[in-house]
Amino acid sequence: MINVNLNRKGFTLLEVLVSLVLLAIILIGSLLALNLVQRLTLKNILRDEALAIGQRVLKGEESPGSFEVRVRNFNVSYNVTLETCSTNSSDLLTSLNLTCKKVRVSWNDPYGEGHELEINSFR
Repeated sequence: MINVNLNRKGFTLLEVLVSLVLLAIILIGSLLALNLVQRLTLKNILRDEALAIGQRVLKGEESPGSFEVRVRNFNVSYNVTLETCSTNSSDLLTSLNLTCKKVRVSWNDPYGEGHELEINSFR
């Protein structure tokens, strides 16, 4: 009779497959989280650019209209309007010798979502 000593130390095929499935789930979750962070970062950069454009229009350095800006290899079109504020607060503003101006900046991000930023200035 032959005495065969089977080495039972090691992984079975089922254990390897379960490990691979768990690893795949973790990697997919990490990629989805990374994609979400990238989208949110791009939205914040686009909002900061809209704020800078709106401030330049308020200061009179730029005139209202359409601005084409390249941000992270995306061309983004910003539409800027300048108007006076509503008459609800005009009595208080005139007594303080202030005028109110409102800048509205709107744009679409590369993912197709529309955004709008409104800046009010009292001078």
